Amino acid sequence: MNAATDQRGQVGVETLIVFIAMILVAAIAATMMITTVSSLQSTAETSSQDSQDQVTNQLLILSATGRVDTSTAEPRIDRVQLSVMPAPGASEIDLSGASVEYIGSNGVRNYSYEAAYGDSFEVIATADPDGTAPVLTSRDDRYTIAFDLDAGDRDTTLATGESATLRIVGASGAETTWIVTAPHSLDRADDGDVVEL
Repeated sequence: MNAATDQRGQVGVETLIVFIAMILVAAIAATMMITTVSSLQSTAETSSQDSQDQVTNQLLILSATGRVDTSTAEPRIDRVQLSVMPAPGASEIDLSGASVEYIGSNGVRNYSYEAAYGDSFEVIATADPDGTAPVLTSRDDRYTIAFDLDAGDRDTTLATGESATLRIVGASGAETTWIVTAPHSLDRADDGDVVEL
């Protein structure tokens, strides 16, 4: 009788050890699942916010003008100026973190804000009630993005009738595309005149 009782006690302890081990494994697995779900949720929220910023933080280009250079045999546009404002629903847009890609018949140039090296663009505040340039903070802000096409040792100026594509990419990844075309009336303009593109 004693042997049978001892044997039942032994089986009970082994079952208890296995049961505790199963609870520990389940607890570890549950912790890992909760951590993974939390991480995935955080990543999804970040991706969702990034996607939303790319859609909403758009620039509106109000106009594009160019400066005429008549010092060459054929008059050309040597500087482009874009008047911009934030699109409806956009939050703050920091133009210092933006880039401008210029794609013309004479080549491709990439401009960044007041770059120490390479091509740079400047931001001119034409209407900035709260003095936040180069950050667009409200629909009342109007800034001009200006850059030279003959800066450095490269000449990507626009001759009469030539076109170029401008692609502005904001810090949030939002893209704005605009096509500029040098007018056919350049030969009637004076040096330094500003014409609509």
